[in-house]
Amino acid sequence: MRLLLDEMLSPENAAQLRKKGHDVEAIKGHPEWIALSDSEVLDLARRENRAIVTDNFLDFRPLHEEAITPGGRGHHGMVFMPSGYRRNRADTGRIVKALDRKLSELPANDALAGAETWL
Repeated sequence: MRLLLDEMLSPENAAQLRKKGHDVEAIKGHPEWIALSDSEVLDLARRENRAIVTDNFLDFRPLHEEAITPGGRGHHGMVFMPSGYRRNRADTGRIVKALDRKLSELPANDALAGAETWL
């Protein structure tokens, strides 16, 4: 599965996951992607064939519902992070470990197509 890390997550998370052999990009790693609206992030993830990783459940959950309704555009998956995951440098290892485990559980590129999961 390919991942797109939402803007609250550091590019360092993506870099460490790439070192482990995963195809992961971070919004903050691409200046042209910073400050996209949530719906634009979802469109970007569709174009890139990536599941979104975010802690923004309140905004992305409705986008998920809209995307999977009959006639919706679908998506490649959403991975929600509980609020217990801080997003500072000290927590980078914890986030990387949890995402690495999730990627190992769901290796197929379409493993989360139209679905969601939690870390």
